[in-house]
Amino acid sequence: MQTNQIDVKKIRRIGNKLISETLLYKSIYKSLGVKEKMNKSVNIDFIRENMTDKELTYHPFWIVKNLVIAERPPFPSKKIPNVIFIDAVSGYRGLFSKIPPVIEEKVEGNTLAPLRISKEEVVNKYIKNVQEKQINRSYILKKPLHEVKEVSLVYLPIWKVRVKSDEINETFYINGNTGESEKFMSERWKSGKDLLE
Repeated sequence: MQTNQIDVKKIRRIGNKLISETLLYKSIYKSLGVKEKMNKSVNIDFIRENMTDKELTYHPFWIVKNLVIAERPPFPSKKIPNVIFIDAVSGYRGLFSKIPPVIEEKVEGNTLAPLRISKEEVVNKYIKNVQEKQINRSYILKKPLHEVKEVSLVYLPIWKVRVKSDEINETFYINGNTGESEKFMSERWKSGKDLLE
């Protein structure tokens, strides 16, 4: 007697609900190029009928709560909290304009994309890079101090959908929270051009 055990992992996920299947197909259609949209036979039903593979994966990101301390004697220091994100596969990094909701969820372990960047690398290289190249450049004279409050690993749900036909032969990466195309990010996952040495 053989039992199939599913490896379940508890993760922290960005966002609080997934897009519907209907919105997923609309998002794929929206991300098509002009040439494909000009073809009258290509519509949302066409995408649904020609979809050959659909899987929900969870893409890892490091989220860093950072406190920027701008000294301004004789006045008290100005403290500005911000959140740094680092894609744990491509190394793409920046600042969130607003803090996304994060929930705890149990998912199958095989749906998690593997990390390329460890927590140690994040702390030693990537946080400093964002602080120096993105935050500090808005301070003309004296550069601020930085205090890292928390570093945590979170996952972004991404739909990976393969559409194969004579008109379209492409894999689409769609953000599971917003329905936006993640084509830009998927190219960076493959190239690794944002990784620091």
